Amino acid sequence: MKIAVLYASMNGHTKVLAEGVAEGAKQVNGAEVILSAVEETDPDTLKEMAGIIWGSSGYFGEPNPKMSEFLGKLGGLWFTGALQGKVGGVFATASTQHGGVENVCRALQTPMQHHGMVIVSNTGPLNEDRANYGNPYGASAVIPVEESKDAPMNKPVEAEMKLASEFGKRVAETAAKISST
Repeated sequence: MKIAVLYASMNGHTKVLAEGVAEGAKQVNGAEVILSAVEETDPDTLKEMAGIIWGSSGYFGEPNPKMSEFLGKLGGLWFTGALQGKVGGVFATASTQHGGVENVCRALQTPMQHHGMVIVSNTGPLNEDRANYGNPYGASAVIPVEESKDAPMNKPVEAEMKLASEFGKRVAETAAKISST
């Protein structure tokens, strides 16, 4: 079972979060995880995937230009229905608390809905990490523009990485269940 984790990263932040998502997906028995930047991804390879998880950094609450360009290349797959029934999940990063990670995630879900994909949310048991760092639409991280005692420069905090890994695992588990039926 193949799972694609695709990222559109402008400064490396989103790639780091994508690596956390991919690590979680790899925990699922039988999962072959392909981690790739969107600009290096041939859209036709998505036909082979049981699950697709894509993510982007946010620009004013919307996916960045690399992701927008990639999504624009999926028209042929939409026309043929090649992604219908595949499992999907999303993730996002922003540089400020009000940078719109939830909006970016929702914007990334819209193409999945147009393709007829089954979207996995990022819900789970409510705990302190989920209350402080969680996002019901997908994995997310607010990456600081300055290093602080709480967050390393250019990297998600440990709790964000843990939630991203749990989300990647949840999407891969769902893909395994659906692809085995």
